Amino acid sequence: MLKNIETIPEYRVLLMDLLGELKPVVEPRTGAMLTPQGFIFISSPRSITPFHFDPEHNILLQLRGTKVMNVWPAGDERFAHRIEHERYHIGGHRNLPWDEAFRGGEQQVPLGPGDAVLMPVMAPHFVANGDAPSISLSITWRSEWSYREAEAHAANALLRRIGLDPAMPPRWPSYAWAKTVGWRIARKLRLVS
Repeated sequence: MLKNIETIPEYRVLLMDLLGELKPVVEPRTGAMLTPQGFIFISSPRSITPFHFDPEHNILLQLRGTKVMNVWPAGDERFAHRIEHERYHIGGHRNLPWDEAFRGGEQQVPLGPGDAVLMPVMAPHFVANGDAPSISLSITWRSEWSYREAEAHAANALLRRIGLDPAMPPRWPSYAWAKTVGWRIARKLRLVS
């Protein structure tokens, strides 16, 4: 994986041009496109990207080879429990525990050259490569809502540490206002890292 290709001027132009084309459609739905990033994935034949979730809005463009994106519903605790979200948002890894019982709950999205898929924020997924090498371009951005959701999960982790069992934060377009503000205040006061 080539991370943060936006740090190279030519790739930044490409990323911003692509996001610029999407802006009129995306921003009315999610708000401003913040923290744009790009990633290039070069994958071996039949390789598997493990079951995980990502905090960004993400569009994966398939450039060469084929793959199947296996996606489960974002916010459905049967596939990614709130404790997994909390663990991730306080610094844990994005990989999720896999259970064969998850099979059948996914949407399978086959991708060939020229195809693209939108991956919702925090939607559990894994990727299965085809029989040839694969190259994909991932263009990502954050939104104020995605940051607020992350902060609410981090606040929930803190509440869990003191013995409470907080509910999963709401999904778009709602957000857990009190938890978000509380987490931002705690960070400003350096009560949490």
